[in-house]
Amino acid sequence: MDNASNSVGKTLQPPLVHPLDQNDLKLIERVREELVKRGINPPSWRETDPEKRRRFFDEVRSILIDQGENRTAVNRNAQIVTDALSGVGLLDQLLRDPYVEEIFVRNGHVAVEYDGTFHHLGKLADDSYFENLAVHVADQGGATLRGDRPAVLIDLPGGERFTAIVPRLSTEGTAINIRTFGRRVRTLEEMEKTGTFTRRNLSLSGTLTDIFNPEQQVRIQNLQNAPDRFLAWLVATLSGSLMIAGEMGSGKTTLLNALSGFLPTTSPLAALETFRELEIQHPFLLRAVAPAELPPGTPGVSLDWVLNVIYTRMNPAAILVGEVVGPEALQFLKATCLGRKALTTIHGGTVEEALMRLEQLALASAPELGLDAVRSMVAMGLDVVALMGRVNQSGRVQRTLQAIAVIQGLDEHGNYCLNYLYRAEGEQSVPVFEKAFQIMEELE
Repeated sequence: MDNASNSVGKTLQPPLVHPLDQNDLKLIERVREELVKRGINPPSWRETDPEKRRRFFDEVRSILIDQGENRTAVNRNAQIVTDALSGVGLLDQLLRDPYVEEIFVRNGHVAVEYDGTFHHLGKLADDSYFENLAVHVADQGGATLRGDRPAVLIDLPGGERFTAIVPRLSTEGTAINIRTFGRRVRTLEEMEKTGTFTRRNLSLSGTLTDIFNPEQQVRIQNLQNAPDRFLAWLVATLSGSLMIAGEMGSGKTTLLNALSGFLPTTSPLAALETFRELEIQHPFLLRAVAPAELPPGTPGVSLDWVLNVIYTRMNPAAILVGEVVGPEALQFLKATCLGRKALTTIHGGTVEEALMRLEQLALASAPELGLDAVRSMVAMGLDVVALMGRVNQSGRVQRTLQAIAVIQGLDEHGNYCLNYLYRAEGEQSVPVFEKAFQIMEELE
């Protein structure tokens, strides 16, 4: 009963989409101007009659021939112009492929989830092209993508969900997602054939074989110490949500930035910050900067709203939330409990202090939740806490990893069950103050 579909067992490749260069963009504008002169209107964005779209294609083709377009390229160029003026641009040809499950656009770069596999198609046009496309889709859908509403959520005529976030909210160019909702799987029998109900081992082995990218495997293998190998493995496999704690200036953000170099490049990521601080090393990143809260009557969008849009519509494999110092703590907790992984930094001198601060910040934002509910969110959503510290040695400050702790739920009293994988000072060492007192006594 575990028969595979035709696509299982062989690798399918997404359609080849030719990038649009400056000549293509000039061509679109030139034909647009001629259509206006001739009084020809593109078919409505929601037009479902293929005959009207075909007639518009013929009109565009006629204009190109009149303008002396090379006949070997006229059909291709007519399709580019038709798509640009009546559909979702060059993304239309991806929507026509039944194996495309989702389309991602980040700053001109396009990727697809194709038959269950993430494919990066490269930079297909300037970011301005996709920003204009997003504005066009919003206008056709009766929405606004300007001013204090820099994001739009629209259902396309075929039922696909179109979501776009534009600058300045998106700080890395225009971000677009189009989700197609499984156009090939419609019955339980078909789902059974594609392996939906086949038993699979979802656990990680804890070895380098968990990591898809062979270059990442080599990098982690070459690390000399177990703590950094473990943290790199955790990030490379997205096997847990991570909070990096420490006092001010202890190297929390430095460590998170360094670990971002191990994030899987085959997964789309999102970063949310109240101010730009992270330097994330990833080729396919959606990045938004928004305030944690908006004063009453203030136009714009808050971090909470952006998180909801990004998670529910933009399909990130992981969410990175900038340092939590206020209401964004609650957004980080929400992100950890939404089924994907999240990473952040927070102030705290110990692992326990960091967890208490996370609770306090979340409760200050939503006191109606109560401590028990917030603590349950932490225990369910957060997996690992890494603690950085400033260590004074002979008048020089060194920033070092102090501890790694795994949160293993709550005990019967509602307290965190912490399993320390690593402590810099060692399990059996003499407490620092006791040791210092003994030394002072010896000086007498």
